[in-house]
Amino acid sequence: MTTKELAQQVIENLRGTPFVLALLVINIIVLAGFAFTLHEVGNAIERRDGLIKACIERSRP
Repeated sequence: MTTKELAQQVIENLRGTPFVLALLVINIIVLAGFAFTLHEVGNAIERRDGLIKACIERSRP
């Protein structure tokens, strides 16, 4: 069985069960949301660290 045949079989099976397809789509959306949130948190931490370093450098005599 090739990858293409497997993908077609999975799609056909999901067409027969819309509830499972809906759960799959919702899970993908939630995971994408978590990934976006983690990315934004990482950016915020980098900005905060930069501000702290700038404050420390300005406070040195």
